[in-house]
Amino acid sequence: MGKVNNFRYDINGLRAIAVIAVVIFHFNHSWIPGGFAGVDVFFVISGFLMTKIIFNGLENKTFNLFKFYVARANRIIPALAVLCLALLIFGWFNLTPDDYRFLSKHVISSLGFFSNITYWQESGYFDSIAYEKWLLHTWSLSVEWQFYIIYPVLLMLLNQFISFGNLKRLIIVATIIGFGLSVYVTLYWPDSSYFLFPTRAWEMMLGGIASLYTFNFKESNKKKLELTGILLIVSSYLFISSDTPWPGYMALLPVLGAYLMLVANRQDSLLTNNVVFQVIGRYSYSIYLWHWPIVVYGYYTVDHWWIIGLPLSLLLGGLSYKYIETIRFSTFSSWFNIYRLKPLWLLTFVSLLSLSVYTTVGFNVSYRAIANTPESKILDKYKNYSMDPSGLFTKCNTDQQIIRNGNKFVFDECISNEPNGIFLWGDSHMAALSTGIRKNIDSTIVPFSQLTSSGCAPSFLIKRNGTDTFDIACDSSNEQAYKAIVKNKPKLVIMGAFKFHEKNDWLKTISTLKEIGVEHVMIIGPFPQWQPSLPSVYVKRHFGKEFIQDNNFDSSIIKSNNYLKKIQNDDFIFIDMLSSLCDSVGEDKLSCRVALGDELFTYDYGHLTLLGSDFMVKNYMLDKINNIFKGVN
Repeated sequence: MGKVNNFRYDINGLRAIAVIAVVIFHFNHSWIPGGFAGVDVFFVISGFLMTKIIFNGLENKTFNLFKFYVARANRIIPALAVLCLALLIFGWFNLTPDDYRFLSKHVISSLGFFSNITYWQESGYFDSIAYEKWLLHTWSLSVEWQFYIIYPVLLMLLNQFISFGNLKRLIIVATIIGFGLSVYVTLYWPDSSYFLFPTRAWEMMLGGIASLYTFNFKESNKKKLELTGILLIVSSYLFISSDTPWPGYMALLPVLGAYLMLVANRQDSLLTNNVVFQVIGRYSYSIYLWHWPIVVYGYYTVDHWWIIGLPLSLLLGGLSYKYIETIRFSTFSSWFNIYRLKPLWLLTFVSLLSLSVYTTVGFNVSYRAIANTPESKILDKYKNYSMDPSGLFTKCNTDQQIIRNGNKFVFDECISNEPNGIFLWGDSHMAALSTGIRKNIDSTIVPFSQLTSSGCAPSFLIKRNGTDTFDIACDSSNEQAYKAIVKNKPKLVIMGAFKFHEKNDWLKTISTLKEIGVEHVMIIGPFPQWQPSLPSVYVKRHFGKEFIQDNNFDSSIIKSNNYLKKIQNDDFIFIDMLSSLCDSVGEDKLSCRVALGDELFTYDYGHLTLLGSDFMVKNYMLDKINNIFKGVN
């Protein structure tokens, strides 16, 4: 293969094309709706460069695995560790204990290069809560680092058993299989496909193929390849969006485009080898590192933040490149020299600092000023909030009974043996509503029953038939509800669920209830819900307000609410909580009442507080309940 001496200006320019798209996308999705595909271009470039290094070393029998890892650490760790340190210093002065602890967790996972797994477990990349995560973008660095660790080891092992030519062919086969895996997993498990290494590896290996199989094209053909490649990449930026399953088959657009530009190998192209793209390409790693925290900082607080954020990203990226990336750290060939690796010491220092933040619950101490603000105290209050003073939330929740007692039956006191009462049935959100119902009705006059299970929509026909606790508890809860309703003939059944109402069989369930002899059915629509929680949203951006509109409102519940409106008929009473609590301020944007004075209506993302439950029942349910039971004494 020979030693590569020539600097690849086209690769440097391709980096610029990738990072520009990612940065603009993050500052404003509407400008480049598919700009996130710039990360896929980066993956192809990484695969190209790493494959060239590894195969060159294997072919010349000079490849040293430790030296390879050291080179990657020297390249990636210093700028990343400095960014993490800067965020920890920023967090000391600006983040509440919960948020500071959340940041420290992400610093540890980023420096440990498993943040892609962390974020996969937490939420989707395009969820609004993403803008609460200062280091979300490091998921791609973790995927690359996992590639750096696994890829050379596999190649070294395989090189012991198969010829060099077959090893190259195996890369082609693995790339095709990896692409098929990516398409399949994207279809069924989109979050896993987006974040995890196995469904991204094919992109890097296609870059590897570009380095292994080179071609001597005529200049005219090179131009055609380059033009085709850039058109594919730009098409992905413009014609895909966050609604596109990714990385499925559509990822071929940017990945194949990057591949074509690499094999075109045009070093004198004005498209890539121009002053602007060469500078941005050199700074691309540091720009990528710094732009996302800048996006997060201003996303909720400053209108048209991009005017400040974009140039600030370039400035800090340039400074990071000049003063950190250009430092030449020593390289070593022996594992015995690992203790001399300076980036590793820097990583260890910042990781230990993060660990201290995490173990002290975000330095929730008196000498950190922000830990003693009213906002922090609100978060502490609702973090430890109990909405179960009577214990009935747990006793009447099938899921909780299985978890705590191994018993899938609720306590006897949950189900009244008297007929013509109220039967509350549904998930934990209905359980949270129960405190308000109990407070506002006299159970000695109107018998009250409660049967709920976390995450379980009420249904007589839909069965989960699963083996985990949620599924077993849900099926048991609905079976118990059927038997209890048949036996006791309640006058009113109140049902509800937190969302996904459109997936439930409400009308069939109501029909069955009527056949059993239930006179009245009431369905409670979804309550306003927030990511990651109402207390977090409230203290960060709306402290002291009773009505708020925020991008972290879970707009998916609007679909559920609209479905209930669509099926509404005379067989049931629909309590539209969104219309009652919220006013429309734009497409899928609502301004909602979230507090009364300084007391919030929900203590987490959507479960009602005692005040919230009482408020909902008194203002939107009680009159209808009293009309049903008028004359009962």
